[in-house]
Amino acid sequence: MDIIFKIMLAGHISVGMCALFLFWFPAYSKKGSPRHKKFGNWYTLSMYGVVITGMAMALLSIAIPEWVKPEAFVNSENKAMVREGIVRFALLLFHLSLLTLVSVRYGKLVLKAKVNQQSIKGPFQLFITFALLVSGALILWFGIATGHILMLVFGSLGLFISITNLHFTFKRHIKKTDWLVEHLGGYIGSGIAAYTAFIAFGGRHIFTSTGFMQIMFWVAPGLVGVIFISVLSRKYANDTKGLNK
Repeated sequence: MDIIFKIMLAGHISVGMCALFLFWFPAYSKKGSPRHKKFGNWYTLSMYGVVITGMAMALLSIAIPEWVKPEAFVNSENKAMVREGIVRFALLLFHLSLLTLVSVRYGKLVLKAKVNQQSIKGPFQLFITFALLVSGALILWFGIATGHILMLVFGSLGLFISITNLHFTFKRHIKKTDWLVEHLGGYIGSGIAAYTAFIAFGGRHIFTSTGFMQIMFWVAPGLVGVIFISVLSRKYANDTKGLNK
């Protein structure tokens, strides 16, 4: 089972690296252009790959931690503590995967919906969004209880994304360009999660700072993402001709 898990991990890392690379192409392509749509679709598919592999690894780690991480239990005197640590990490991974799924799918749906919200009120999208709301609250609670910084960061991000998505979904009066902010927010939100996860987990050997600087590295993608959303929203608010095609 650990071999299967390692294969999943390799796939997760591979599609994740592709997503990190592809994220910038639609961001800096002319909106509505064939290039923008092509790279946007590739980015979406790679993120779906991240979601599938991430959720699969998380569920396996929760269900059978001794099988997927046998080396962690070999010389351990406190197997219960090891199991708890693996499950806690798996819960965070599942939350991150759910956050990514909600963000990417919402960004794609809202582009089609624009001012017609019916397509984002489908049962599946509402289910995963409410699931993210619950997951975000639980992860944030765990973060507060344990002082786990990443749980605090991603729990808060999950709550923010789910609440803002639901607000637009059930908003009665929508301005002509509101959908643009939501579209940008969905995709950039997924990028924030991807880059924060990379810096916190995959890039922890590269970003070896500790204390305040380490926290800054973790928070930086979110700050950059918020600025990015604000700048792009203002830039394209008065010119959505390309996106409306």
